[in-house]
Amino acid sequence: MPTFQVGINKDDIQKPLLLPEDWYKVEISKDPAEAKNNAWKDAGENLSIEEAGKINRKAGKNIVVHLKVISDFPEFSGRTFTKWLSLPSVLDEGEYMNNGQPKADWKADIIFKWVEAFGGVIEGGTASLGAGQRAQIYLVVGKDRDGEKDINEISMNVHPRPLGG
Repeated sequence: MPTFQVGINKDDIQKPLLLPEDWYKVEISKDPAEAKNNAWKDAGENLSIEEAGKINRKAGKNIVVHLKVISDFPEFSGRTFTKWLSLPSVLDEGEYMNNGQPKADWKADIIFKWVEAFGGVIEGGTASLGAGQRAQIYLVVGKDRDGEKDINEISMNVHPRPLGG
């Protein structure tokens, strides 16, 4: 059996370091794109939104924004995060949020807040974001999908802000 020199003893491996909960400068690492969410894919990726919605009311599309942390601290810089911005859909018609706001308007408002923070372009009902744009996001400590391990994640309750904001 071949043996390999790894260069680090197993007992000397440093554990991952979580970022402290705080604001972090981030950059969009590649052009955002529209993608069907998991609810739509699980219902049947080739189904129409209406057909997928009959199986799972959460079916829809997202604008997927890939981000990387920009920091002077090498152990922080380059960490990646993904933000899924829900696009309004026909399934939102007649749906309201807890504050009485139409669900589609709530989704659009969040998208526009992200676009504004990153210095994107808004023209009527269209929004543009691109690779290289920067803003600040608030990162928190949460749990992974299994609910066992602590991870950093983008705060769901704090909107991004422009650099210097």
